[in-house]
Amino acid sequence: MESLGFNGTLLAQMFNFLVLLILLRAVAYKPFMNMLEKRKELIESSIAAAEEDKKQAEALRASLQAELQHSRQEAAEIVARAAKNAEEQAQQIIEAAKAEAVRVRDGALADIQREKEKAVAELRDQVATLSILVAGKIIDQKLNDDIQKDLVNKFVKEAGDLPC
Repeated sequence: MESLGFNGTLLAQMFNFLVLLILLRAVAYKPFMNMLEKRKELIESSIAAAEEDKKQAEALRASLQAELQHSRQEAAEIVARAAKNAEEQAQQIIEAAKAEAVRVRDGALADIQREKEKAVAELRDQVATLSILVAGKIIDQKLNDDIQKDLVNKFVKEAGDLPC
């Protein structure tokens, strides 16, 4: 059996392995770790940005809901005002119709009064004419124009004083 002797290849392989580890650490490990750290920071910043966006979205949602509620209140107020205006206009139309009815009635009453006065005046004229004819036949004389006018005016005056 041969004794274990010193083998140079084993030593060379260990040396090569150590050099490889040092090179890998210097060349690959630090950049790899830097890349992982940057990736971690990117993920954390993305999560933070997403949470911030979520907060902004919630705030926007709350703002939109408040605005919607405000718009609904305004719409309800507009509808209430429109109903009130419609009611006021209806009342004005009714008042105008009542005023027109009163005006028409008063006009009709005035027309009736004028026609009544006209009819009474015509009746007085006819009664005066008939009275003169009857009086003329009674006294059997012909009245001259002055006497006739005087008698008619006197009779009309007396007839006008009578209640109708």
